[in-house]
Amino acid sequence: MTNEDGTLWVILNGELYNHLDLRRELEQRGHRFATQSDVEALVHGWEEWGPAVLSRVNGMYAFALFDERDRTVWLARDPIGVKPLYVGCNEIGWWFASELDAAERAGLLDRTLRDGAFDEYLVYRFIPSPGTFYERAWKLPPGHLCRLALGALPATLAFEPFSSDFSPGTLPASAGEWQEAIRDELHAAVRRQLMADVPLASLLSGGVDSTVITKVMTQELPEPPTAYAVGFGDAPNGGELAVARRAAVQLGVPLVELAVTESEYVSALPYQAGVFAEPIANAGTVLLGMLCARVRDHHKVALTGQGADEPLGGYARHAAQRFYPMARRLGPMLGVLPDALLGNDGVRRLRRAAAAGDEATRFTEILAVFSPSEAADLTGHRLDPAEAAAPVRRWLPDGETDDALNRLLRVDMRLSLADDLLTIADHTSMASSVELRVPFLDLPFVALVDQLPGKYKVSWWGERKWLYRRAVRPDLPRSLQSALLGWRARTGRKYGFSTPADSWLRRWVVTEGESFLAGPDACLPRHLRRDRLRTLLADLRNGRRRGTRQLMTLYVLEAWLRQRAS
Repeated sequence: MTNEDGTLWVILNGELYNHLDLRRELEQRGHRFATQSDVEALVHGWEEWGPAVLSRVNGMYAFALFDERDRTVWLARDPIGVKPLYVGCNEIGWWFASELDAAERAGLLDRTLRDGAFDEYLVYRFIPSPGTFYERAWKLPPGHLCRLALGALPATLAFEPFSSDFSPGTLPASAGEWQEAIRDELHAAVRRQLMADVPLASLLSGGVDSTVITKVMTQELPEPPTAYAVGFGDAPNGGELAVARRAAVQLGVPLVELAVTESEYVSALPYQAGVFAEPIANAGTVLLGMLCARVRDHHKVALTGQGADEPLGGYARHAAQRFYPMARRLGPMLGVLPDALLGNDGVRRLRRAAAAGDEATRFTEILAVFSPSEAADLTGHRLDPAEAAAPVRRWLPDGETDDALNRLLRVDMRLSLADDLLTIADHTSMASSVELRVPFLDLPFVALVDQLPGKYKVSWWGERKWLYRRAVRPDLPRSLQSALLGWRARTGRKYGFSTPADSWLRRWVVTEGESFLAGPDACLPRHLRRDRLRTLLADLRNGRRRGTRQLMTLYVLEAWLRQRAS
């Protein structure tokens, strides 16, 4: 896409939801549009305001823009990181791509691995931006620009943050006003993201978030959207497919079900674990990939409930931060807990977080799969705790506030959500030519809930997303309200693409784990200490330690290394 005189050219992956508003303003300023494309609004906006146009853009995007006037290429990733963007160099020059795999298939990716990436991966289960597993490739952090001047290409990259200007003019003054504002802005977000010239679908797990999105779609569309659900047909009581089926009936939407068996899931794990150009240890990848392949048969665009938990406080780790002051006071007691309790991953993390010396280290321990010290023990590297916490520190807001929960949520959104869940969603959906949209990450909605006090996100009783649940009660059929808004929903396990990975891994580590991860054909011992691996696996086999998250992280890394070697 270009401007009137051909001096600006852009290629973009994503959608700009407010492009019509931008178009009207730019036309008033004399710009002439040649198409109805949302991308053209970005071209003329850049022509008018330069990089400052990004403060006005509401959307999910990754783009490259060439400005012929000064021979400069600009790269940008949206403020939440819904769309990934990679950049790298080799002996020829610089390249950029939406996926590392594209650069690798084109012969552009220097495949030299970065030693420090192994420590980062073990701690976070993915590589935080701007790093990748490779020495000469990077991913743009969410809400950042990168400038490449063709006449003077850089020796190293600089990533420049940009801001988006969607903060509410006034903030609600009471819990009731917050409920009204949350519901109104969520409805507006869904309306904006229904912009399409093809029929839209929804991904429906039957949890509160996907159910609310689907309900609002039924209110805004002339015909109920088709919903898609995936689950295990051999699960007790129908598993999550039964939950999604109940929600679809109450919402009055047609439901396409994909029933997967545990054996099908386990068979797909090795391939799916190694399919990305860098490893991400997320057990839900297989199911999402299968579901998008089914969606592709009839739809090209689907709305999802993804992205609600990070800004609104939906995970157990967010409740753990709410209880941190209590855990801090109990620190001496946590230090003398019996070994049987310390075999539990959650208890170990709570004890480490309570003992952390600063906020960045505490948040790192809350998010970590392997603690930084455990990762260093496995790799044999010297790992400075401050260095391990650097990805967290990057996203901490400037200045101290007494709302530590919101500070953690800001980190979680730009770190775990962007470089793990959203990257997986983009790669797996794009592999099936399906576009997934995320109304909970619409920028005006995020700007509003960023200001919602933490006490309204996680209560002192550990109720997660509690005020939001009250806000969306009118959007839920009465028959679903108890299951989706009740005490168990606010404090118990989440619905949404649950897998049998934990139970399978507990069996697998006994029968095959050591051979796969530390045997003669394994790749991991070339990068991790074989003796430490075997000690860890022995502890997991005999029950001295319970850690399926750690097992999945090692499994995916080994599968990825094997795929890379082949």
